[in-house]
Amino acid sequence: MKENAQGSSQLIADLNKQITELKSQVKTASMEMEMMRARMSDLSKNAKQSVQVERFRVPDADRLSEINEVVDLMEKAIKKNRRSRRALSAKDGRIEASTPQKVDERMVLIVLKLRRKGCYIREIAAHVGLAVGTIHNIIRKYGNDPQMQNLVTEGTQMELTDYLLIRTEDDEDEEEEK
Repeated sequence: MKENAQGSSQLIADLNKQITELKSQVKTASMEMEMMRARMSDLSKNAKQSVQVERFRVPDADRLSEINEVVDLMEKAIKKNRRSRRALSAKDGRIEASTPQKVDERMVLIVLKLRRKGCYIREIAAHVGLAVGTIHNIIRKYGNDPQMQNLVTEGTQMELTDYLLIRTEDDEDEEEEK
């Protein structure tokens, strides 16, 4: 009986040893799981922050002042253009029927001008106060329209050369070489 008691106590000791080893393995595994969860949480937060930063880039002060200058120039050009059209229609003695539009031509011209200056669509949308989709549609609809480009450039030589509507000296030199 002593052998049975000794054998069973040895078996119990071995089982207790295995249980403590399993408990330590479970603790280690649970600690690793917590560390993995914390890492995943940190990665998720970092990904969300980087996406938010990428969605909206805040322009620096120089770029913002340039945007404001462009807007002022565009507003002056539009006022001048409207005055000349009013004078022409008054001379004709007729009243032109106007149809309401969701976005007036001033906004279209400002959007096109800012896009030509290299602004991102989201920057334009934030500055003008229109939706990103509206800005995209304006650029797609009027971006290649020559009449709109003439309004955007307002006829000054510097801006016309920017938009390749007149030849520059380099272009003339290349043509003479041919």
